[in-house]
Amino acid sequence: MEEALGSKEFQRICDEIKLYRRYEGDLNVWTDYVKPKEIDYEPTQLTMNYPRKLIDSTAAWQFEKEPKVTVPPDVLDDPADMIKPGYTPSPLQEEENSRAKAKERLLTWVWEENRMHEKLLAAAKDRAISRTGVYARLHYDTRRGEIKILWHPSTEVIAVHNEWDVDQLDEVHFVAWLDEEQTKLWKLSYYLVWKGDEDTGNYDCEIEEAIYDDGLTLVEKRVERESMGLDFIPVVHVPTDKLSGQTSGFSELEKLIETADEIDRKLSDYSDALRFEMFAITLLTNVEYDPKNPFKIAPGAIWDLGETNKEIGEPDAKKLESGFKFKEAIEAYLDRLQKRLHEISEVPMVNTADLNTGGINDLALKMLYSSIISKTQRAWIVWQSRLQTLNEYILRYMKARQEHPRFKYEKEWLAKVDSNYGSKIVFGLPLPEDQKALVEQLGEEIAYELESVKGAITRSGKENAEVKFMEILQERNLKKQVGDPYKAEPEPTSNE
Repeated sequence: MEEALGSKEFQRICDEIKLYRRYEGDLNVWTDYVKPKEIDYEPTQLTMNYPRKLIDSTAAWQFEKEPKVTVPPDVLDDPADMIKPGYTPSPLQEEENSRAKAKERLLTWVWEENRMHEKLLAAAKDRAISRTGVYARLHYDTRRGEIKILWHPSTEVIAVHNEWDVDQLDEVHFVAWLDEEQTKLWKLSYYLVWKGDEDTGNYDCEIEEAIYDDGLTLVEKRVERESMGLDFIPVVHVPTDKLSGQTSGFSELEKLIETADEIDRKLSDYSDALRFEMFAITLLTNVEYDPKNPFKIAPGAIWDLGETNKEIGEPDAKKLESGFKFKEAIEAYLDRLQKRLHEISEVPMVNTADLNTGGINDLALKMLYSSIISKTQRAWIVWQSRLQTLNEYILRYMKARQEHPRFKYEKEWLAKVDSNYGSKIVFGLPLPEDQKALVEQLGEEIAYELESVKGAITRSGKENAEVKFMEILQERNLKKQVGDPYKAEPEPTSNE
């Protein structure tokens, strides 16, 4: 396997497998521990797995609140005319509004069918564990006529990046064992090939799928290498935090390991010290001890230490106790380690006693969680751009498969989609919002024309913003008709 992958890529996969084992708890500070021969007891080996808790918390901050897909229409009419009373959208603006709505409906359709909220929460954990990131692969299911979004950890992916542009994938290979005995290796490959000359040529994505044995001998050719009819590889790489020009970055989990291991060691030592304090070593002096007839260890037990011998001395029994004098020092040390662990992960340690102040407003709450909010928003920068690319690939993939007999998506909507595939992902922090303050803020933004009604509904967390928006328009027109004795024409709803 190492010869086929190359030593660098093979080592990368091995290292990332270890990181996943760390997250699962199979690999820890005690994995390679060997008990010293001079110790006559089994030392305590505690594993708290703090990194897993912090990784889960990091992912929850990013995607615990469901992200929404929106496609805002371009403004084609004169903004000065659009704010005038009685404004009616031009035919071009009407067409653009309808086109944006069609894109949003198609994308929302695919997202909901693929349970993207659930999948993104899991993918955020993969991204935090890995050095390389996580990969989303698009697959058109010919049996159901629908697009699948399949997520893969970096341990299953071998990506070949363009030598000039690291964001472009020239080849992507997915590999995984199909059985626990590791005798059948599945491999799915995508190749981005330039066909023709520089002026009139174009990119073409080719696909190949096969099964190999453990010696990498071909067993079954599932798909011969052929064109997919796409000019892009239907794979999106969501990288970790990295520097410019790099294809891999830094693992969130990896930077927690050293401190977490020290906590496990010190907690285990603390546990052993407590055992020795509770069950101290018994020291017998001037006593003829018979191992075959040991002293009884029980409450109220009576020991016969024998008679005093002038040559040996008076028999005696005592406990070797330390007094547990290091208790404050070890607890202070563990507190510092845990604080350091949270500083590295940027997940704050919040003491519930700090919140017992008779109420805490929205701004104070955000200040309390400022570090994790900043980290979450930095992660959203990456997720925003990569999910926008994924949405573009979804629409382009739909266009390429719309003539398939089982194609299930609304072709009338797809016909409205032009070459502008722009979309926006609306994220939300899992904070208990001050709803009154939020509504007041959104109301002011609408009044000052800094936000649309539909955008405000989305930000408020309401489901089906478009449906709720239409309900508001209908109620507004109904009130106007009831209160207007001259029965004026209702407001047009398409421009709201």
